[in-house]
Amino acid sequence: MRATATAHADSTPSDPVSDFNLNEYVPFLINRGAARVAAEFGSGLKPHGVNITIWRLLASLNQHASQRIGELSDFTGIEMWTVSRVVSRLEQEGMVERHRGDEDARGVIVSLTPAGRTLVETLIPEAQHYESVILEGFSQEEANCLRALLDRLFENMRR
Repeated sequence: MRATATAHADSTPSDPVSDFNLNEYVPFLINRGAARVAAEFGSGLKPHGVNITIWRLLASLNQHASQRIGELSDFTGIEMWTVSRVVSRLEQEGMVERHRGDEDARGVIVSLTPAGRTLVETLIPEAQHYESVILEGFSQEEANCLRALLDRLFENMRR
């Protein structure tokens, strides 16, 4: 027992505070990258009267046809109250419509209107441009790996 105590006393314990390196801290790196992407892509969306949150909701509805508010929230990672508020605004603007679900009359389903679909189709080239800027210098394999890792990160945080 004594030898173990001496061995620990001789080694320098790791100090989590002084060992912390913000440049290697994954949440910081993700947030920093996301903030830059949101600012740049957001400026490209602004002339269309759209922000990043609206784009994410419209793009999700474009990909998944119709979704409940909770599904939209879960898929996009946007808080449910924000989704609900933005969907109300988009409904007033004629971009989405709400209707009752067939199986569950209490569930509200959201889907794109023709105007909403047209807007998404107009924005997709802008989105693709920003993705190409983000992935500049990445091989196809690296880009696919990044997508898979980000998807896994999202699933980890979903639990």
